[in-house]
Amino acid sequence: MKKSSIVLFGLRLFLYFSVIVLIFIHPGISVTFDRIGIIQWFFVIPLMAITAFIPEKVIKAKHKPIVIGVIVFVLAFFAGQIGVEIFLQLFIAGLVSYALTSVLFYYPQWGKIAAIEPFFLAWVCLRLLLLSRSGEDIAGQSVTLTQFILVWTAVVFLLHNIIIYLCLYPESRAKVWKEGLVFFFGAFAILIILLVVLPPDFVRNRIIENLVTDRIPERIRPSDSERGLPQRGNGRRTLPRGEGRDGELRGIPEHEWQGRGGSSAENRQYMIKVVASDREPIYMGEHFRGQLDPIDGFTLSSQEPLNELSQQRFFVTWRGNENEFDLGRSRQEVFSLSTLRRKYFPYRPFVIDPTILSENSGPLRYIHQVVSNTHLGDPLMLVNTPTRFFSDWEKDELAHYLEIPLEDSDRDFFISFLNNTLEMWRINKGSIIKSDRYLEEIFLDYEEERSNEYIETIIALLTGFSLYQYNLNPEDDYAIDSLKHFLANSKEGDCVEFSNSLALLGRLAGIPSRVVTGYIAAEQLQTPAHLRGLSVLRNSIPALREFPFDNLFMVTNLHSHSWTQFFIPDYGWLDFEATAFSLPPDSMGDFNNWDVVIPIIDQQKTFSNVRKFPWQAVGRAVITLAIFALVCAYVLRYGHELILYIGTQGNNSSRTRSRSLYLLLLARLAADGQPIKPASKTAHEYSELFAESLSRRRRGAEVNKEIDFYFRTFADIYSEIRWRQFADIDEEKEKFKLLIQEYNEILDSTLKHGLHHRIKRILSLRGLAYL
Repeated sequence: MKKSSIVLFGLRLFLYFSVIVLIFIHPGISVTFDRIGIIQWFFVIPLMAITAFIPEKVIKAKHKPIVIGVIVFVLAFFAGQIGVEIFLQLFIAGLVSYALTSVLFYYPQWGKIAAIEPFFLAWVCLRLLLLSRSGEDIAGQSVTLTQFILVWTAVVFLLHNIIIYLCLYPESRAKVWKEGLVFFFGAFAILIILLVVLPPDFVRNRIIENLVTDRIPERIRPSDSERGLPQRGNGRRTLPRGEGRDGELRGIPEHEWQGRGGSSAENRQYMIKVVASDREPIYMGEHFRGQLDPIDGFTLSSQEPLNELSQQRFFVTWRGNENEFDLGRSRQEVFSLSTLRRKYFPYRPFVIDPTILSENSGPLRYIHQVVSNTHLGDPLMLVNTPTRFFSDWEKDELAHYLEIPLEDSDRDFFISFLNNTLEMWRINKGSIIKSDRYLEEIFLDYEEERSNEYIETIIALLTGFSLYQYNLNPEDDYAIDSLKHFLANSKEGDCVEFSNSLALLGRLAGIPSRVVTGYIAAEQLQTPAHLRGLSVLRNSIPALREFPFDNLFMVTNLHSHSWTQFFIPDYGWLDFEATAFSLPPDSMGDFNNWDVVIPIIDQQKTFSNVRKFPWQAVGRAVITLAIFALVCAYVLRYGHELILYIGTQGNNSSRTRSRSLYLLLLARLAADGQPIKPASKTAHEYSELFAESLSRRRRGAEVNKEIDFYFRTFADIYSEIRWRQFADIDEEKEKFKLLIQEYNEILDSTLKHGLHHRIKRILSLRGLAYL
């Protein structure tokens, strides 16, 4: 193994890691790879490249496939996933790495396919540049890093191409300084491109100034777009609605929009996001509260990785790696155009795309797209399915969600309340069902012997809230004492009290439970004001016109929500709504009475000063760079040949002119596809290499012998002129004339005939190897 090959391989591996590590230090990305991604990019790909590079005297070629399989299997095992899909993913990534390394260092005749490597690394760098512009805070944090990445993109691309060139043409390695000269010209061309072609504010991001914080109430005005609203049906029962008036639609100019908020004294609800989905209601969770504290109630569960997803920024699309066995689910695509940077997703997320910054949608600046594996229909309908008890494995996995670390007095209180609720259900079950049309539909096909015990228990707990009043509560108190006060005394609260009480009672009944907080988008919550607002925004924002109006839902700050999730055997974690059975809110406790405020999008200007990634400018830059580099290369080639030709003329010594003639011959032979002469070989040694090349070509034996004779004669005369001291100058000149004659004979007998060969000679750059 040559030392030069080891150096090239090490440099290639360094360039790969230098780009991948940039992903970790970029402030625009909180989480870069999941466990499978780390195994794939930092272990499988490098190890497969090293395996391919190891010479056969260390590992036989026939043994390397076994080594590959063992490495991938072991790494898949450490990744915690040995499924066929994950194994194939890792195996294919490793195979690509192995194949590219093999052809590059051992089979250069096929190695040109490795030219895709620099483009991949450049794509990663450009992707990071795009993330540098994903928001004003990230733009501010990554100014210097953005400049470095932009320069490093060019350095990596050019260096990687030089590595590939030296691997494909190893005889050129002795002239590394000459490739360095080519690199210098390329870097100079890139500098010119950066200064001339790219926008002046591209590298240094212009940071968006904060939006005006003072809202001006006097400028809030009713919207005048109230016509042409489609009629939409009712969905699953969620939050209760009172019988008061519906709020009006009002608008604020986008440059005065503060974002989420609005004090309760204003009696207004402010748009937070617009959600698009073909199913509703959409429970979009942010925090999963599964840890029960004896004082503070339900807190964030440290054992639930989903708690981190909402605030993470992704470099590439995140995909869930856990196997899914839950019944009754299907993929649901949810699109959100939001004022909030955080992501909110239905359970269980399957695919989460990186956040996209939207320029022309006012304060609705963030585009979130997620695909979740959500349950179809109303989970209460499962009361008609048979019960399956928890397996031992499920009991171990769900033990955290069954813990009840309460004080004895608190435990006694909640157990007493639970028993009374279940007893009331057993006694009054029939009358309770008949008094509620919703329950009548659920129990339409009910059979006692086929009922689901868990779902029926949950329904019993839900109906226990039928005499409790739902009203807005500005204070979100999860404490155990507050829940006791809610159940025993006030009997009035909002979604926080209802959801936390239901989860605690369900856990006491032996059902794994937790509380989820986030937002809810539901048809039942869309008042005429919300629908008019959607119509206005849809007419103003092109992204929303890609979805049918019936699939759009407005979410305001008052749609922030808390609900309960129970784990049902065979069906997994399902969303349950305790407030659906409560008494409707009254007066201004019903936020549907509040006016709906939306931003009025200015159609005459672009809201955001952050530029889109200038793909056209970058494309022009790349094309200009390629043309500039190509022109430089041809100037170098033909300029070099012209200088050599001039060097064969004039009054220079025969020794100097013979040197120029020799180099000119090598350059013209190279342009015709003949082998490149290694720097270490003499003219006589190259004649042997030339003869070997002739023997592989389809020529007659006599023709090959004749060409070989011409070249050996040329080498003899050239060596004599270069190294012999001539006493007679005329003899030296005669020798040079013979050298020119042999030069012409070689070209006449070796140059390939035909128009396409002539064009190839004109376009060839192989002669640059002799610079």
